[in-house]
Amino acid sequence: MKQLGTVTIAIPFYNASRTIADAVKSVFAQTYQDWELILIDDGSRDGSADRVKQIQDSRVRVISDGVNCGLSARLNQIATLANGDYLARMDADDLMHPERIARQVAFLTENPSIDAIDTATYTVDDDLTPLGIRGDESLDCRPESVLRNGLFIHPTMMGRTKWFRQNPYDGAFHRAEDRELWCRTCTESKFARLVEPLFFYREALTGNLQNYINTGKTIRKILLKYGPPLLGAWRTSVLINKFAMRSAIYRGATALGIQGKLIRRRNRPLTQNELKTAQTIITQILETSVPGLTGPSH
Repeated sequence: MKQLGTVTIAIPFYNASRTIADAVKSVFAQTYQDWELILIDDGSRDGSADRVKQIQDSRVRVISDGVNCGLSARLNQIATLANGDYLARMDADDLMHPERIARQVAFLTENPSIDAIDTATYTVDDDLTPLGIRGDESLDCRPESVLRNGLFIHPTMMGRTKWFRQNPYDGAFHRAEDRELWCRTCTESKFARLVEPLFFYREALTGNLQNYINTGKTIRKILLKYGPPLLGAWRTSVLINKFAMRSAIYRGATALGIQGKLIRRRNRPLTQNELKTAQTIITQILETSVPGLTGPSH
């Protein structure tokens, strides 16, 4: 039997006092227990860091320097701090399925040529009510697909720690630093996906138009940089025009107050059995005890 490795689970957070306790509970609910948890505060002002500092477990490290550096800088910092053979991403407002770490570690152990892997995810609303499933199809790593659609569901991703150190995020691509990383690495790295939903991804149905616009600007910047060498100038131009059209549709939907319908279209509807399964797992996670962590959650 192959030796399984240790895992660094990393949660960068900013003003996440309302949700971070549940995220941490989902770490402690994992069936795979050979992990360390790095909680890295990006200059929160709501007491988030003080709350997680209460946790009494030697596997948990809280990093808090009072500075707001941004997500890319914190993700790169995590890679330098990680002691695990593998590094698992997670956001402070999401939950992990109890089998997430075990399944991803097993896959990476059995497939040593794979650099990183993600999973399908349940999408949930702000109150953790299941909405649908996303990413339960095979990963398409062709350069054109990566440029057009991105690649991983970012917070569900696990990779070899050395891969993250060799391929840092670029802070010049704010709000799309993950897509830039996939475009930069897709022709030389090997990626995979577990199509079973092993994550619970919070998704607002009202959308922030300004954030969407800013993300769109960064994606255009990515296309201009990586499109021509990967696709050629003409196909890159076509792709940029498609994104411009998509942005116009989203602006129109926002003006009409129906952007939630567009957001829901990203997800596959749940069957009744899938809904019951998701609700049961969420309840199990929320009932998990974390030593020293007190106060309200969810």
